[in-house]
Amino acid sequence: MSVRWSLLVLSCSLSLGQFSAAQVSLAELAKVARARAERVRPEQEKALLPFWADLALDYRNNPDFLDKKIKEVAALGDSIVPLLLEKLQPVQGGDASRNLAANCRRVLEHLDPASFLDALTEMANGKAGTAREHAIRLLGHADTPRAAQVLGDLFERTTGDERLLVLRGLRQREAAQVAGKVVGMLGSSDRGVREEVLRYLVAARPPQVATTVAQALATETDERLLALYIDYFAAAVRGNDAVARALLPLLDREKLDYQDTRRLVRSLATIAPHDHEPTVRRLQELIVDGEPSSISVEAAVTMRSLGEKQGVTKVTRQLTDLLRKPNRRRDATLFELRASLQFEIGEFADAADDYEKILEFTNGPSMSRRAYVGLIKCEAHRRKTSNAIKHMKNSGMLVADIVAIGQDDEAVRVLLDQEKVRSFLQQQAKEQAPK
Repeated sequence: MSVRWSLLVLSCSLSLGQFSAAQVSLAELAKVARARAERVRPEQEKALLPFWADLALDYRNNPDFLDKKIKEVAALGDSIVPLLLEKLQPVQGGDASRNLAANCRRVLEHLDPASFLDALTEMANGKAGTAREHAIRLLGHADTPRAAQVLGDLFERTTGDERLLVLRGLRQREAAQVAGKVVGMLGSSDRGVREEVLRYLVAARPPQVATTVAQALATETDERLLALYIDYFAAAVRGNDAVARALLPLLDREKLDYQDTRRLVRSLATIAPHDHEPTVRRLQELIVDGEPSSISVEAAVTMRSLGEKQGVTKVTRQLTDLLRKPNRRRDATLFELRASLQFEIGEFADAADDYEKILEFTNGPSMSRRAYVGLIKCEAHRRKTSNAIKHMKNSGMLVADIVAIGQDDEAVRVLLDQEKVRSFLQQQAKEQAPK
């Protein structure tokens, strides 16, 4: 079936609904489709006529203007899909034609690419280079398992930049079925290729390639990619001795920044097996004598998750001893560290007390905000709804920011679903709305 024929049938289907065998025989389908498509095409062309000149502009130089126009075109509905698909392959060269193709693809991204998957599949497998590129990009936006299957087949038959384009589509679809073939590209000498592979692995989370990724980590030469390895293992691996051992050397070298080190220490709680002696021993070394840090707090919490409680005992004692010193009794940073530790081990009442101390002893807006977030979480876990609402109100936070707290905390999500809390947030939203 040609692309032109696919668009003809698509135009008829989108405009007038799918034909049933009882209404139209297969022999008559082509004739009916052509007639109906010809009738609706003038209306589609008329609707799009005011937009063609704008869509021929370079998106890089006019992003805000074109984003608005793209939304206006998308609002015309799916009846315009066939005409937009035709523009994906310019009939003439030149920047304007290429810009038009790219912007039509941006419109199509808003029009449920899964609904015209057959046409995209045909274009992606065709010989027209520009149309093939845009069809591959649109397949990544098609929310259907079939799109992942098509992209997986294309991965086998593409090379170079086009293969990377397919890989980005597979990442969007979180398609783990091709991971065994993709992971071999971590052996590439091209840093950009390795980054694309790692971003795909983070999104698709395939556990079956963990050993290969660990081997690649051991030979990775670009320190900027180490965080992506950590992200993949944190997302895909549970209780794996080999992976934990592969990650521990990252704590011995100053190759990770502070935040990545914290994330690695936290992630080892699930990556390493329970009672994993090499991991516990290395984490103990992070809990040094003297001034505790957020990393030593993370190390203590991870040790506890792995079955070793001495880390929590030591860090708690360090923080408490420091807070007894006359010159440290009002140190909000120490209270924040202890509150974080208490929260992570489930001592929510003690954590709440320390978060209150932070509000008492700091004037810093960032630390105050973190304290209010901690208080809301503590009261959610304690099921103290009235207390939580009080802290929401006193925090001065936007409703959207309060709702976002529940994204990674189930207790907060339950709290936010309570009628009393919903009513409060609705009232807050009205008060915060622009006058």
